[in-house]
Amino acid sequence: MAEISDNKTGSGLFRSLFIVSLILIGIFFVLVYTFGYVVKPGDMGVRQITAGPQQGFSRIGLKPGYHWSVPLYSRIHFIPKTLQQLHLHRNAKSYPQSEGSLEVQTTDGSSVNVDISVWYFFYTETTDTHGGPAELLKQVGFAHDWKGHIHTAVTNELKKSLGRLSTSEFYNPQLRESEITRAKKQINDRLKKDGIGIEAVLLRRYTYTEERIDRAIFEKNLQDQEEALNTASGRLAEARAALEKVAANWDAKIKSLRVESDNKVLVIRSEADLYEKKKKAEADFLVAKATADIEKMKSEILAKNTGAEIFVARELAPLLSSLKGGLIDELDPYNLEDWVERLGVIDNAETK
Repeated sequence: MAEISDNKTGSGLFRSLFIVSLILIGIFFVLVYTFGYVVKPGDMGVRQITAGPQQGFSRIGLKPGYHWSVPLYSRIHFIPKTLQQLHLHRNAKSYPQSEGSLEVQTTDGSSVNVDISVWYFFYTETTDTHGGPAELLKQVGFAHDWKGHIHTAVTNELKKSLGRLSTSEFYNPQLRESEITRAKKQINDRLKKDGIGIEAVLLRRYTYTEERIDRAIFEKNLQDQEEALNTASGRLAEARAALEKVAANWDAKIKSLRVESDNKVLVIRSEADLYEKKKKAEADFLVAKATADIEKMKSEILAKNTGAEIFVARELAPLLSSLKGGLIDELDPYNLEDWVERLGVIDNAETK
């Protein structure tokens, strides 16, 4: 009976311990759930362990949803994941959180009031190139410290970059944007180790603090324009001188070509005249030669043919009728044989 009683007592004790354990576990989960945190959409959570070997901040942001927490052991901080704005603007009504416009000193001593809007974000994790939420909370602090830290970096770098410009150079959009881009890079270099990134730096407006600045800028621009005009006039004069020089060179070349062409014409004409005279001489020679050949042929024919005497007499008859003197006395002009005999043609022919 004693053994049975002891068994009942042991099983009852085990059951009681089990029930107590369940109750404690339930209480633990109730406490965990009760003291847990809900990360809303658009935010990320950073768990902070306040005691133990894991003490510190989580290096990766917690996604939206419910996350556990143990009282006196851990807590969760919230950091926005959406783009945030920092306005340096003179209009406090439109931008209630603005801290006023940024005053920049130019290289020539003028003051320029600049309205700036900066878009920034927080990195969700730590990498080799930038910090994350843990670095943000450890090095910068909590929410009320973030904007002051960013404002200081933005103000210093913008004043440094835009201060490289002169008063008149603020009118040059390329130079302004170049300096703003330089400032954005410098701001990112300063803030990325703290888990902060700069998305954009926008210049919204700039004005000069003194009215005489506008006049000075106008005179400076006018001076620049006059210098540009003088430079252009000088270049125009150089171009005209070069044009006149080229024109003179070409006129000289044209005159030289005309003289050369006239000389060539004279040479060609003299050569043509010489050629013409030569050809005429050759033609006259050929004609004289042909005439001589004809006369020679006539003589040979007259010497060989018996009827030649009559032919010669008939050829000479019209000429002899005009002659006067004793040579033709008592001579019948129509007696050809007598003519031939008188002229000795027959005797000459017989002699030959």
